[in-house]
Amino acid sequence: MIKSSRAAVALGAVLTLAALSGCADGAKTAGAKSRATPADTIALGASDVFIVETIDLSVGVPVSGTLAPRHDIVITSPLKGELLDAVLVREGQSVRKGQVLARFRTAVVSPAAASASSSFQIAKADYQRMKNLFDKGAASQSDVEAAEAKMRAAEANAASTGKTLDDASVEAPFAGTVARRDVDAGNRLGEGDPMFRLVNTSELEFQATIPAAYASRVKVGTPVTLAVTGLPGVEIQGRLDRVNAVADAATRQVRVYVVVPNHDHRLSGDLFASGNVLLEQARNVLAVPQAAIRQDPTGASFTWVATGGRIARRDVRTGLVDERADRVEVLDGLDAGDLVVIGPIEGLAQGQPVMLPERGH
Repeated sequence: MIKSSRAAVALGAVLTLAALSGCADGAKTAGAKSRATPADTIALGASDVFIVETIDLSVGVPVSGTLAPRHDIVITSPLKGELLDAVLVREGQSVRKGQVLARFRTAVVSPAAASASSSFQIAKADYQRMKNLFDKGAASQSDVEAAEAKMRAAEANAASTGKTLDDASVEAPFAGTVARRDVDAGNRLGEGDPMFRLVNTSELEFQATIPAAYASRVKVGTPVTLAVTGLPGVEIQGRLDRVNAVADAATRQVRVYVVVPNHDHRLSGDLFASGNVLLEQARNVLAVPQAAIRQDPTGASFTWVATGGRIARRDVRTGLVDERADRVEVLDGLDAGDLVVIGPIEGLAQGQPVMLPERGH
């Protein structure tokens, strides 16, 4: 009986120790699941890390608008009620400055111009003759004044009819391309009727609006980078030419004008474009993706860096944020070549072991 009692006590002690050991192991397991500890090795994929690089960054205000020919004019009829004798150009044709685009019939205009010129010459001679007679005392002052008035009237009439004769030949005011032709030979036109649209696309003008808050930060001559509809993957460069002095009362937007060189004529007028007006730029600076920059509860900025097989926290000071490139300038706290964590990984801890992706993956 004594031996049996001692065996029961020993068995009870063993069971008690086993139960206590199980409780301790369960608590340890629960603790490991609730939080990451330095003992937990984390595996990072290629998309979770980024090597700190040195690049150029820029900050700009986005703009969009239309590229229009900088030199664009609608040529209208200078004569009233005259017939077109000939139209000498077609749409899409290049013309030089002073080239004749069309001619009006001059059957009536030419004789009238010749008659007016002859009348002026006669009146001019009469005026000179009257002055000579006045000098000799054979004519009065009123006779001289009347002759002068007649001469001035004849001169004005000759100039008017001469201009009409000149206007009978419609010339290009600048070198360019005929974008539109609205007339044909035989048309009778009224004064001011449209005849041609002439454009020169060697330089284009891009018009857009920006918030008034940025107006004081943009400067004439500032570079502007644009992407043009129809030219995917191609960026063109322009420069800020003018900034309007007043904002739109309704939208609080300020209009800006950008000159875009187009000497190779690869761009057509009236295309839609979008881009950025440069506000600030930084060259050869350390930069990381925006996802690499984190904030702790105090608001301090930091990054997680994988170094020596472990995770390390690096406090950083940031500068420019280039939204287009998704890069943040790092002023202090990182070096070129550092491997920062950019993946959305939670629970990282100082000194935590890390497994990095193999090179080339």
